[in-house]
Amino acid sequence: MQINSIKVWLLLVINIIIVSSLSFTAFISYQDAMHELDEIYDAQLARNARLIGAMLDTLPAFSPDQTLTVSVPELADTGENLTSAQERLFAGHKYESKLAFQVWQGSRLLMASENTGHFPSPKAASGYHEITENGVHWISFSLQQGQSDLWVYTAQREDVRQEMSEHIARAQIRPILLLILPLSVLIYVVVKIILRPLNRLQQMVAAKKADQLSEIHLKQPVELQPIQHAINQLISRVKQYINQEKRFVADAAHELRTPLSILQLHAQNLQNTTEPSEINEAAVAIVAGSKRMTHLVNQLLTISRLERVQDIHRAVTPLTQLVQDSLSQLPLKLLEKVLWHTEIPAQLTVSGDQVLLQAALRNIFDNASKYSAGNDTVLITALLLPAGNINLTIQNRSAVHIDPARMGNRFFRHQGHQHIEGSGLGLSIVQRIIELHGGTVHFACSSSGDITVTIQLPQDNT
Repeated sequence: MQINSIKVWLLLVINIIIVSSLSFTAFISYQDAMHELDEIYDAQLARNARLIGAMLDTLPAFSPDQTLTVSVPELADTGENLTSAQERLFAGHKYESKLAFQVWQGSRLLMASENTGHFPSPKAASGYHEITENGVHWISFSLQQGQSDLWVYTAQREDVRQEMSEHIARAQIRPILLLILPLSVLIYVVVKIILRPLNRLQQMVAAKKADQLSEIHLKQPVELQPIQHAINQLISRVKQYINQEKRFVADAAHELRTPLSILQLHAQNLQNTTEPSEINEAAVAIVAGSKRMTHLVNQLLTISRLERVQDIHRAVTPLTQLVQDSLSQLPLKLLEKVLWHTEIPAQLTVSGDQVLLQAALRNIFDNASKYSAGNDTVLITALLLPAGNINLTIQNRSAVHIDPARMGNRFFRHQGHQHIEGSGLGLSIVQRIIELHGGTVHFACSSSGDITVTIQLPQDNT
């Protein structure tokens, strides 16, 4: 049995609590019983003394020449071997030898029990006394009859009370000792039954294979429902992650197949020709294809990394600076192809990862320049919405009409733009980056061909 086990700890803790509670209760009961026994025995001593005194009062001329001795039967101490009914068959009781009395008149002993050989020296003071004489501890009671010099002394050996206390203590402890084992077994069975839903949950989780990512639906107690819910959430995240990986691999294989085929074709042409013009044409095609593959692979790796990011490093950046830094990263031919017009209030700031936000804006500006006709204007505006968000808009004119619902889909490129260099992943990267910053991206295309990209980002409130 493992020490680091809920069953073991519950068994130990519950047993300790039960044994401690029973022991405490037994101790209190023992103390109360001993107090009541002391009172009963003390009352018995006082009553015996008064009975003897009352008997002497009926004999006014009682003055024997010799001490009157009352016999006491000597019975063997049988311990607890006999029942009370069996002990009553004897002509006496084993405790009689431990009870004694004396009657004194002045210095003369008038009457005494037969077992007063070790009787303590009487004290001529009314009340109870504890006396130890000849190694025996006695509890005595002294009673003076009226104003005379007649004294009645009764006494009881302390070991009678000690023996009774031992019997009471054993009577209190015996049930505890007898109940420990049955209670432990019962507690273990109850704990095992209570933890059965947890065992079923563990078995279902352990039995799942890599391709079995269905959620677990078991009827669980209230305490285990959050655990089952957390496991189902983990399964859902793992399933989503695996689906993303499958989609990434499928998309990458699909997109790389065409440029690889083209490269292979031009490489074969280069191998089979000796014409300088054909060699030059094949070499140019191979260089262009390798650049496109490099761009595609970089975009795929960027998307793969972004899908794994859950938290970002945030810093406050003025929006104007962010836009200018993003524009400065564009190739010179794209930067000079169109006219850039910005209308951004200087006080607007955003909180986020500056590198990621620049990558998102750079992709949008790159597309705006590549898909615009020469000398068109790209309008970049920003304003603060009543809700506290920043609304950043990038607007340009495209030569063809594009369905805004498909913008942002991976590898989507309009047929009219197939001649333009690109992989169709830029806007997917933009959407993921803005999503990480708690914002949204919306695409719109008017009938006149104006494409509008609207980004909403939370404003920094620090």
